[in-house]
Order: sequence, then structure tokens, then C-alpha cells
Amino acid sequence: MFVFVKRAVWLVGALLITPQLALADCLAPDALKALDYRYEQALRTGDREFLQQLLRPDFVWVHNHAVAHESKADLLARLGADYQPPKSREPSEVVVIRNDETAVIHGLSTVDKFTDGPRHANSYRFMRTYVLQEGECYLLAGQTMKVWSTESAD
Repeated sequence: MFVFVKRAVWLVGALLITPQLALADCLAPDALKALDYRYEQALRTGDREFLQQLLRPDFVWVHNHAVAHESKADLLARLGADYQPPKSREPSEVVVIRNDETAVIHGLSTVDKFTDGPRHANSYRFMRTYVLQEGECYLLAGQTMKVWSTESAD
């Protein structure tokens, strides 16, 4: 019991003395994968409040073959009252690369849309850049490229 209490006191002290260290873990691979999954689900559900906090003011999303660019304001506007959320957004093959206070996460994301007819799904190769600033992780930029669609599947 004494060892547990001693470790708990040490941990609390470490958090109070070095809050930057405690928060820097948001870029660790497992933590960043979890944060990025929350981002995917916020896109799915239209959670503008979460995205308002996560996205940097200068956020940019470059869509498929650069046919569209979205700023933070553009994305939040698109997720407004008329937003038609997809049935699911599921990432796979997710990899994190980190250098100091910047991390890149990339993988595949399959977006399944609600339809009255046959399944309509698209898979995208994504790459997103997260930065650690003032003890918080923010999404700075993203890029997606469509790699598969039920419309083009045989």
C-alpha cells in the first residue's frame, strides 16, 4: 500500500511540475490514433464543437486530387444544419510518424453513406498533420485521395 501511495504522490508531483510533459503524450502513437479516431467520428456525426477545439485556425484539408480545399471555417460550415452524415467512417492501416512536436498520421478511411439502394462506400488514403502547441494537440492539415468506390467496383 505504501508503494502505491508513494507512486501516486510522485505522479501528481510530476504532473504539477511538468504539465507540458504530461500533455505531450497526445502525440504518442496510441494516443494520437485515438484522437484521430475521434476526429473521424466528429466528421461522421457533425460534431462541430469538438472540431472547433481540435482544428487550428489555419487548418486546411486538401481533397481528392486537389479538386477542393477546405479551411476550418469551410469545414464547420459544411457540417451545419443541412449536413447528411454518413453511416460510418472507419479508419484502417493507421500509422503514426512523429518528430518532436509534430506528428503525421496516415492510413485508409472507408466512408459508408446511407442510401435507399445498394451500398455506396468510398475508401480514401488520408494523411493528417497534428502539432503540439501550448500543451494541446491540434490538427493542422489533412489530405485525402479516393482509392476505391463501390461506384467503380465490379
